[in-house]
Amino acid sequence: MQVLKYNLINGPKQTVTDYLQSLNNDDLQNNFNSLLVYGIRMPDLVRKMRDELRKRKIDTQAILF
Repeated sequence: MQVLKYNLINGPKQTVTDYLQSLNNDDLQNNFNSLLVYGIRMPDLVRKMRDELRKRKIDTQAILF
């Protein structure tokens, strides 16, 4: 088995932050609300989504049905 040096591994070119920035406001808000409604526990992703929503000056409170 050949061992590759870490700097030779090709990783993804798009980060989570890049993906969140590419979403429009409605998609980003729907994804954020879905995380909260379904109780998905991914604190780093929730934080990044909340930060992106705040950059866009969108309220981050969950919508109650």
